[in-house]
Amino acid sequence: MSVAAERMPDWKDWQGEVADGRFPLERFLGRGANGAVFLTRTASGEAATIKLIPASPEQAGNLVDRWRRAAGLDHPHLMQIFASGTWRRAGTLLAYVVSEYAEENLATVLDERPLESGEVLPAIADTLVFLHARGYALGGLKPSNVFAVGDTLKLSSDTVAPGDKSADVGAVGDLVVRTLGAPAPLPEPFDEIARGCLGNGRPSWSAPELAKRLRPQKEASAEASKPEPPRVQSETAKPKLTSYAIGFGVLLITVITVGSLLKNRPAAPPAPVAPRASSAPVEAPAPETKPQPSIAETKPQPAIVEKKPERPAAAPVRESPRAHTASVSPAQVVHEVLPDIPAKARRTIRGKATVVVKVAVDSSGEVTEATPERGGSRYFARLAAEAARQWRFAPGDSGDYLLRFQMTREDIKTTLEKSR
Repeated sequence: MSVAAERMPDWKDWQGEVADGRFPLERFLGRGANGAVFLTRTASGEAATIKLIPASPEQAGNLVDRWRRAAGLDHPHLMQIFASGTWRRAGTLLAYVVSEYAEENLATVLDERPLESGEVLPAIADTLVFLHARGYALGGLKPSNVFAVGDTLKLSSDTVAPGDKSADVGAVGDLVVRTLGAPAPLPEPFDEIARGCLGNGRPSWSAPELAKRLRPQKEASAEASKPEPPRVQSETAKPKLTSYAIGFGVLLITVITVGSLLKNRPAAPPAPVAPRASSAPVEAPAPETKPQPSIAETKPQPAIVEKKPERPAAAPVRESPRAHTASVSPAQVVHEVLPDIPAKARRTIRGKATVVVKVAVDSSGEVTEATPERGGSRYFARLAAEAARQWRFAPGDSGDYLLRFQMTREDIKTTLEKSR
């Protein structure tokens, strides 16, 4: 417990100062029971977070010693610790730790929507196995200490210390119930996982047992995200974009195209007779049968081919591993780009996630500014704003517009309206 808990400073006033002469306090990010967190920069200019905790000399020494030991632990799901030390400001001694910067934590996501545990739990279980085997406990496992760094889920490492390993497993059970956002009984296998982690006051499972129970789920998730073998178009498509979802989309487009050809095909009786006549001379090129069926069957084809260049929304589909749909005014938009959402982030969406971006358009049709409206996921808002900046409007359509991105696991729909 911090000795300064009773006289916690007004942290926002500290913005602009430099902790320990090395780490600028660029922006206040939040406070906890014992301290505060700021956005800072490392010596190389990389964005990072710095946690400041007022403490006595003995407490500060213990914290810094613990953080330095945690910095030596290398695991893909542990936040990296860059530095730690003490800093005295205006008579207040503070222990500080500098770690990786993450835009979102699980608590923020859960405020918007429940999140399936299929991505979260295997990463946590693997980390606990790693720590427990080395005599450490994670400690402090809660949604606000589970972060997304790029596409990787990571756990706060500044709480790592020798401690009660069973408390870590019990915290996983609590996290399952909170993460799924569902009333008891939970769907399997999560109900069994929650019971094994929570037990009757004490977990009946260890971390290795939890990891073993989750392994089939992890392997199934990896199998589902495995790309398909290269097809005829593999030289133009990146392997990352080739997935089972794209395969299904190709199949669906094929069915629609064939259906359209059959629907537009003339019902004249010679049409079915022509294939029978041409199938008899198997070895001959059958030039005599080409004029009759080709005239009847190739008439609809030019219309289908000519429609493709008229759809400027088709190009941005390459930016996402799943198909997108758009609903905007073609008279105003000449080029649109959809948010490039990683597959892992897309799987966190339950139902629909909506982001509204206000765009300012100049007289040439260029987007000069794209500002997400407040509320919702900051991660999705950033991706939506990046996409909105690449939109192009018809010359003369200057002004402010509201661009609404409605995201589901399967697609992204856009609507456009004039900002009032």
